[in-house]
Amino acid sequence: DERYKNLKGTRLRLPLLGRELPFVYDEYVDPEFGTGILKVTPAHDPNDFLIGKRHNLAVINVLNKDGTINKNGDPYQGLDRFECRRKILEDLKRRGCLEKIEDYPYRVGHCYRCRTEVEPYLSPQWFVKMEKLAREAVKAVKEKKIEFIPSFWKKGYFQWLENIHDWCVSRQIWWGHRLPVWCCQSCGKMIVATRKPIQCDRCGSRDLEQDPDVLDTWFSSSLWPFSTLGWPEKKEKLKRFYPTCFLCTAWDI
Repeated sequence: DERYKNLKGTRLRLPLLGRELPFVYDEYVDPEFGTGILKVTPAHDPNDFLIGKRHNLAVINVLNKDGTINKNGDPYQGLDRFECRRKILEDLKRRGCLEKIEDYPYRVGHCYRCRTEVEPYLSPQWFVKMEKLAREAVKAVKEKKIEFIPSFWKKGYFQWLENIHDWCVSRQIWWGHRLPVWCCQSCGKMIVATRKPIQCDRCGSRDLEQDPDVLDTWFSSSLWPFSTLGWPEKKEKLKRFYPTCFLCTAWDI
């Protein structure tokens, strides 16, 4: 954007916190929308996170898990997120830093159960590397080991798997299968195992704590044929029907 060419490479000061921010150019910004300048908060927006990675920006989380502002948002620490927004507007007006407020259409995620407004929030999670698995799944359809009826569903299948992302498999909910991961409380090593380990293989400590997160529900769903067809015993039904030769599913499966 030629309007801001002179600002490229400079640093700006965040008026309410005094923190210096780098001014960067990125193709994600639409110069025709609004001012053509976009704030970037890598810790609280998926697109901003990608911009931050491209430009090596600091990832600063300003929220506690309960939706209040943490120490990174001082002097607003402890305020509820909505109260904080109102206070920021007041402070910007008071300092003469607010030019105008206008409404525009925007997508805001809400919880499907309680309709609470969702705030993107960075947290440690467990992922399954999907590239190799997706490659094998694509190959199976191209070699006609798997057939789609009607055949036009193949297009969406290929589009999804050929642009696959790693799969976040950890969930912070009550119901599900616990992650088979233990953390050594002495040295911090993460141990992935099919059975609970007796001791840490790095430091020898027996003080191990299992990750409280549970697996994505698809892991539970995948156990359905085993739980209904007699596993772990080698039942004839299990041998006959698993793996299956036919699936009648909705579009999302």
